[in-house]
Amino acid sequence: MNIDHRRIAAIRKGVARVLVRPIFGALFYRRLRRDTREIQPPKRILLMNGAHIGDIIIATSVLPILRSAYPDAEIGFVVGSWAEMVVGNHPEVAHTHVVDHWRLNRGGVSLLGKVLQFRRTRRVALKEIRQIKYDVAISIYPRFFPDFLDLSCEANIPVRIGFKENLFSNLATALVDVPESPFVHMGSVLAEPLHALGIDPTHFRFRKSSLAPSDPVSIREVCSVFQVPNLVGLTYRVIHMGTAAIQRELPLSFWREVAEKLSREHVLLFTGRGAHEYDNICKVTEGLSHCFNACDRLTWRGFVAAVQCAEVLYGVESMAGHVAGAVGTRCIVVYAGVGGVAQWRPEGKDSVAFTNHLPCAPCRLPLGQCYLQQGSLRNGQQTHGTALPCTQGINPLDLVRLG
Repeated sequence: MNIDHRRIAAIRKGVARVLVRPIFGALFYRRLRRDTREIQPPKRILLMNGAHIGDIIIATSVLPILRSAYPDAEIGFVVGSWAEMVVGNHPEVAHTHVVDHWRLNRGGVSLLGKVLQFRRTRRVALKEIRQIKYDVAISIYPRFFPDFLDLSCEANIPVRIGFKENLFSNLATALVDVPESPFVHMGSVLAEPLHALGIDPTHFRFRKSSLAPSDPVSIREVCSVFQVPNLVGLTYRVIHMGTAAIQRELPLSFWREVAEKLSREHVLLFTGRGAHEYDNICKVTEGLSHCFNACDRLTWRGFVAAVQCAEVLYGVESMAGHVAGAVGTRCIVVYAGVGGVAQWRPEGKDSVAFTNHLPCAPCRLPLGQCYLQQGSLRNGQQTHGTALPCTQGINPLDLVRLG
């Protein structure tokens, strides 16, 4: 039986919009009257997005808009601890507040542990936010929950902007729609609430993701992997095979073929985290020359420096492509169609995203559904080297050719 997954997703979204949010708001919060007066130029602006590294890299694309519109404003950012390093030393971010929401926490602790961690971090962040006295809070998390509008309301921030889709939208003083088109990039979606500030449209042309510039310490980390005193004259390419969702990973045979071709003419730096990715790198690079395993050998800033100094980055749907786009390195990545390639691709002008276009994409289904249908996922683990249907049929040599 063919299942129209997109229709199911639309039904769920409609139920949430018609039933869940109004009932939740009626039970727990009074509905606030919208403030239709013109918003005065703010001196302190709080951005809120508790999602993961790639999402926060995309979210940094709104910073140039705010800086252009409000040159003297202080900008704060609410993020999860897992993405704090993205904005913690960013030159445009004056304050960073950590809230580890239990729903977005991918840690190995129990649900109760995640809830307790959320309550603890929220309490600290709320105190910090109240002390700074922000003029405007903007939720740039375009999904139902968590949106942190309740946090900004409790902190008594007078202007609170969010999406109509958000669970706590009744606590906002101004709301915007989430663009319906799957071809609108997520960076543009996250910038949508800024229109409620009355910012001149000319400022939006500055939207671009960015990261803190690499410092000498970060460069030395990369040098230590290559065992060279400096990177002068050294050209190399980065391969990042891993991702937070194992279902997005490609078969090792795919990367073996890429590595065999590239290592004949180029130095390759393999990056990653954890024992799983370390073992995969060892299998792919076994017997090959000019390959360096940097798994677990680079800090966040060291990883950013490694990508920034590379000629090309090859990878899958992960934060690595967004890092490359933010620092201006050419990247060639393979994307699944689950969330929509046009919406989530790296935005760098020199970025290429491969996918197998299927009529069911974007399905918006939790990753692993296709694996369950194929019988290749058991107890959350990949049982053999198959890829999601929307990443199958891609020729490894196409990545090499475009690099």
